[in-house]
Amino acid sequence: MNYIVVQAGGKGTRLEHLTKNKPKALVPVNNLPMIFHLFNKFPDKKFIIIGDYLKDVLKKYLNAFAKVDYQVVDATGTGTCGGLKSACDLIPDNERFMLIWSDLILSTDFCVPNDEDNYVGISNTFPCRWSYKDNEFIEEKSYENGVAGLFVFNNKAMLNDVPDSGEFVRWLSESKYIFKRLELSGTCEFGTLEEYNKLAVDKCRPFNKITIENDILIKEPLDNQGIELAKNEINWYQKVKEFGFNDIPNIYSYEPLKMELIKGKNIYEYQDDSINVKSEILINIIETLKRLHSLTATEVDKESVAETYITKTFDRLKKIEDLVPFAKDEFITINNKKCRNVFYYKDLLIDKLNNIKVDNFNLIHGDC
Repeated sequence: MNYIVVQAGGKGTRLEHLTKNKPKALVPVNNLPMIFHLFNKFPDKKFIIIGDYLKDVLKKYLNAFAKVDYQVVDATGTGTCGGLKSACDLIPDNERFMLIWSDLILSTDFCVPNDEDNYVGISNTFPCRWSYKDNEFIEEKSYENGVAGLFVFNNKAMLNDVPDSGEFVRWLSESKYIFKRLELSGTCEFGTLEEYNKLAVDKCRPFNKITIENDILIKEPLDNQGIELAKNEINWYQKVKEFGFNDIPNIYSYEPLKMELIKGKNIYEYQDDSINVKSEILINIIETLKRLHSLTATEVDKESVAETYITKTFDRLKKIEDLVPFAKDEFITINNKKCRNVFYYKDLLIDKLNNIKVDNFNLIHGDC
């Protein structure tokens, strides 16, 4: 199987405010837009993505960040049938393919059967409005036999008569096609705000995996970027410990990085404490940082300055420039404050950075 059709149409109204400025395929689950979980699971497949609501946002985002072979087609009709004919036009004859709704997150052990049969995904972890029992689609809510929005077809000719608009499963119920059941144990659906709100609130970068076991935090890289950053982080902890600096979490191992879980709060969260308590906290933080910054120094490396503040910064900003409506304006208003736009003033910023004169580099905390 080489092709995956993703039904990413629909306004996602059941996700309420989460789809106000983006289609549901881009709503994040575990720090990744839903559709990117599919990309990561099937990086070598050809994706045909059906879009309609805020499809320009979808196209710009995929253009900036998707690293798979994909095409976006416009839904010419409405409902889950919308756009299917256009998607099928891009699939070769007699080519097996999978059709999946964009709000499904497949389990880690999911795999597509290798035979030539047709399959319907069956949920046993969340309720579905349609059921598949005794080789028939029935409009009946079910946890055990629910039709979960995943189908495998042995060729596109099966969808020759699919309408431009309407409910795809209803059309299947009238087509009388026979499917094998494909159990989707561990698969999750995030089509409603209620289901989405059940997600854990812990946040991390998409290139990391964070696991918390009692009072221990385990941090593991997930890709090449994460591996490189993990090396730098581990080197930093090892270096400051060489200098006898102990105002860091306890480190229990480096591969993977296991460290003490700090149950701290931001200073603004100490709302019930006096100004003296807050001042004491801030003074302690500042004095700790002063000790850290004075541990060691090295010669200035101008290439590192350019890489950190100019090259890396603008490479990252360039990726999202087309996603920001005011990216080319001279000024941007943030919290009612008029700010100079870094895109517009790039040359001025580079000039000022190049003219900064410093004697040495000091050990710092975290990113510059």
